Amino acid sequence: MKKAPTKAEREHMSKVASLGCLVCQRPANVHHIRPIGLGIGMRSGHYQTIPLCYDHHQGQFSIHNCKEQFEAMYGTEEELLHRTLKEIKNIEQVNNFFNLKGENNG
Repeated sequence: MKKAPTKAEREHMSKVASLGCLVCQRPANVHHIRPIGLGIGMRSGHYQTIPLCYDHHQGQFSIHNCKEQFEAMYGTEEELLHRTLKEIKNIEQVNNFFNLKGENNG
């Protein structure tokens, strides 16, 4: 049975989706990566998610339908997760910088 996401997990997945598809930058949903050894129908936790549009998530040439070819072209799920987390961290650092700067001026 899949566990419902906590408030913090929902916020994280919202940040992930807001990045846009890692492949084409179109609006995205989250894809839960499947680490090696995790069975079919099972997925990782809500923090191990990457943003993909419908076509790259579940379309004809997608991570679900052509995983080996998809990863050969765009990177492994783990590499894409690392990229996703790095992009979120960069955005948070920029936001924190401007929030601190605003506090110093106000």
